[in-house]
Amino acid sequence: DVSAVAALLQARCEKLTEIPEKVDFFDALPDYSVDLFTNQQSKTDSEVSARMLQAAIPALEGLADWTQEAVHDCLIGLAESLGVKNATLMWPVRIAAAGKQVTPGGAVEICHILGKDETLRRLRLGLEKLGA
Repeated sequence: DVSAVAALLQARCEKLTEIPEKVDFFDALPDYSVDLFTNQQSKTDSEVSARMLQAAIPALEGLADWTQEAVHDCLIGLAESLGVKNATLMWPVRIAAAGKQVTPGGAVEICHILGKDETLRRLRLGLEKLGA
């Protein structure tokens, strides 16, 4: 959805020349290092990230409507049921979905824009990358 991508970029780009490098992951998942899953602030490492993705995949598979609100509510509810901070779940989901450390928008927006099938494909690849 072009308007959704434009909305993400509007607040995050100062020059038009910055746009391609910020959105290239929507077209193709870049080859990324498993090290990106480790983030001190989000309290994630490879093991935690694998657990989060193992929980997120079936939760997201169960969504009938792939709206931004539905994805948001699903992931926030999942973090709560797992007893983890939102960031502990959102970080690995965003990394697996985007393959980049810095992205315009967070996990919810990226998953919504990618669509259900592509999001789930990328999360499964992230889980494989983590050796789980």
